[in-house]
Amino acid sequence: MNKLRIIPLGGGPGTVTSNMWLYEYGTDALVVDCGIGFPEDKVSDDILLPDISYLTTKRLQLHGVILTHGHDDHYAALPHLLPQLGSPPIFGSRLTAALAQDKLEEFKLKPKVQVLKETDQIKLGPFTIDPIHITHSVPDAYHYLITTPVGRIYHGSDFKFDLTPLDHWPPNFSKIVALSRPGVLCLLADCLRSERSGMTPSETTLTPALKRELNHWGGRLIFTTMSSQIHRIQQAIDVALGFGRRICFIGRSMERTSQIARSLGILSYPQKALVKPREIKRFKDFQLCLIISGSQGQEASSLTRYAAQKHKIIKPKSTDKIIYSTDIIPGNEQAVFKVIDQLVRLGASVVYQETTDDLHVSGHASATEQQLLMELVNPQYLYPIGGSFRHMYRFKEISKQLGFKAQQCILPDFGQVVEFDDSGKSRLAEILPLKLPRINQNL
Repeated sequence: MNKLRIIPLGGGPGTVTSNMWLYEYGTDALVVDCGIGFPEDKVSDDILLPDISYLTTKRLQLHGVILTHGHDDHYAALPHLLPQLGSPPIFGSRLTAALAQDKLEEFKLKPKVQVLKETDQIKLGPFTIDPIHITHSVPDAYHYLITTPVGRIYHGSDFKFDLTPLDHWPPNFSKIVALSRPGVLCLLADCLRSERSGMTPSETTLTPALKRELNHWGGRLIFTTMSSQIHRIQQAIDVALGFGRRICFIGRSMERTSQIARSLGILSYPQKALVKPREIKRFKDFQLCLIISGSQGQEASSLTRYAAQKHKIIKPKSTDKIIYSTDIIPGNEQAVFKVIDQLVRLGASVVYQETTDDLHVSGHASATEQQLLMELVNPQYLYPIGGSFRHMYRFKEISKQLGFKAQQCILPDFGQVVEFDDSGKSRLAEILPLKLPRINQNL
């Protein structure tokens, strides 16, 4: 009798990035996400790719790839791995599909990423997939209810329950409950902030801090965040326009993402407020808000080159104020602080998480939200994902507060396969000897 096997090709347990989950049933397969990772001993702009050797050597029939949201650690490995996967169909929300499509085209690849509406249901081999709208730090994110021959799996990747999102599109609680009511075998759930009590603040809480930093500032405002933080970018735009400033996007990822989001109606600003990078010199400093890529200290990014006085268009000024509105991805600390040190030595004013703690909120659920998801789904088993081992063990502890038994929380090792037999019983199976390939993303 065939078993359902859930296999973390990016390492899975104990890791935050390089997300790629293989669902295997007999010779049939489904992949959820295909993201890059970041090495702890970061060198230059090296990235890690999931190890797909298990998938390719077993010659499984891959029926499709479904993407949860538009963060690099969930879709940006596609151009590197897709040629080896036989070009299966790829699905995602409007924004996720557009970002993934742009990434593929950057590498001159032609596959079409198909848009999956929340009202759609698709069947890929023996798997039936229902998308569920969820809130995160990037708009248009999905969880998936995956119906398999063995049982129903709720794949709950990165999320938070933002009740007052900037786009007024809260999580679809009713659909979570409706799809879960017939019974869910296993809930895979984001556990990254399981150590934090309560609920993660809404993105909308950042606006007062942005206004404070811009108020009475006579120089240029330079705002940096991850290009996928579209709601964060919208807030920076709204505040800048409120102070009579014009906006300018600098850096390929920031320019492309803003164009894509605006074309979809997810990012909004009047065209006359936009300044092209080469037009900056026509405006006085107090008229400008530059929204720039490079918040993670990437070697080739615009912010890093600006700080090193090597950018072709913008040069540092002592009257500049640089606002970092993002968390540092683990492994990037040294690179980020190197850039901040350079900026400070040049006399610029720099605001970042060590100096000001109200210019960023996490996109990940805290303990109360994780418990709420457990209650709404009420699965037979829990499987914490997207966090370090300490987050996984804390997730287990908070599940016990709700009455879940210790044996109901599955805690695999890095690269370990989880199996479910036809009776729904789980088992920790073999550990794959994963070797995540390391490449330089600028080559």
